[in-house]
Amino acid sequence: MFVRIVKKIVLALFVLGLFSAGFIAVARAQDIIDWWKLRDYTPSDTVASLASNSFMSDKARKLFYVHDPVLLDKQVFQNSCTVGEATIVLGCYITNQRIYLYDVQEEKLAGVEEVTAAHEMLHAAYDRLSLSQRDEVNLLLDEAYERLSDERLLEIMRTYKERDESVLHTELHSVLGTELNELPKDLEEYYSQYFTDRSKVVALAQAYANEFTLREEKIASFDEQLAAINSVIVRNQVEMSEKVSVLESRKNTITGLRNEPAEYNREVDTYNQEVNIYNQIVEKTKELIDQYNSIVSERNAIAVEERSLVEAIDTRASEL
Repeated sequence: MFVRIVKKIVLALFVLGLFSAGFIAVARAQDIIDWWKLRDYTPSDTVASLASNSFMSDKARKLFYVHDPVLLDKQVFQNSCTVGEATIVLGCYITNQRIYLYDVQEEKLAGVEEVTAAHEMLHAAYDRLSLSQRDEVNLLLDEAYERLSDERLLEIMRTYKERDESVLHTELHSVLGTELNELPKDLEEYYSQYFTDRSKVVALAQAYANEFTLREEKIASFDEQLAAINSVIVRNQVEMSEKVSVLESRKNTITGLRNEPAEYNREVDTYNQEVNIYNQIVEKTKELIDQYNSIVSERNAIAVEERSLVEAIDTRASEL
């Protein structure tokens, strides 16, 4: 009897051992696959720099390398990243396969490739979360989203939501992790497994975003000045038109007073005063027009700069 009990216990332990071993094997299956993919992998200097300069942790760097990231020129990128968006796309994550990044050449946008690399890496990280982990992370993301006041980031998230609401959390996961400086404590701790210094990644994102923001603000300021100057020019033109009518009337009056010297002279003096006022308005209006044209030139130069920056990152096949 005792022997049977011992056998049953041994059998149970054996089965439990097999189950545990199977569970561990399944749990570590991804690690084994990653090891196999990376066994002969050596990142290019460019890819290694992207990982270092986006402050990826060892865990994130491994995840980045597993997806064999590559920088592509516009034509190849278009063929590889066929996401069908109306917005500008700088990178894409192909589930469990590749990470494609657009090779941005514009020096003023330094940092955009690093931020994009981190963004796509976070897509891969989110993809690997278990269902329970994803539920927990989604709650943290929702909390941060509710607090979000950055209009630029809100607009980005609205675009994703309108396109496909199902991608909202994975996009939040990447956008908040790379572009929002202040996060709830729990979410900040969560991201610490992927970055050695997340604040520096955000600083890179803000730096290149500011290249656009500063130009947009300058253009808006110029537009306000132009609107104000234009309103004065229009008002002056109306006043000049009215004064021309008055001067014509006075001129006719003067003509009829040639036989009344005293009255004639008084009217001439008044007429000349009106002419002087008219000429002053004309000169002031000319100055305003010159000022207006000068501001238009400055505004257009900034607009050309902004358009050039957009073109530097616009990977779309055609202008929308």
